[in-house]
Amino acid sequence: MELSRKDMETILNRINSYADEVLPERDPSKVPIRIQLEALKPEMNKLAEEFQISVEDVFITYMDMNTETSAKAEAELQSKLNLN
Repeated sequence: MELSRKDMETILNRINSYADEVLPERDPSKVPIRIQLEALKPEMNKLAEEFQISVEDVFITYMDMNTETSAKAEAELQSKLNLN
């Protein structure tokens, strides 16, 4: 199944919201990846079933969207810093 842009954004937002609920530490660098993935697995499983894709595809979509969002935020910050 091909995911639309809206579907990919839904995956990103739902996993981020779920992470806010289940991961007490806000700084991901302080929580081992293994623990992060275990905590997020229930929501990733729900999304996989909902969108009829594999859990691996949910994870890849999430990581891609997260990277894209972070890159945009960084570019906006750099743009603002260069204007001042």
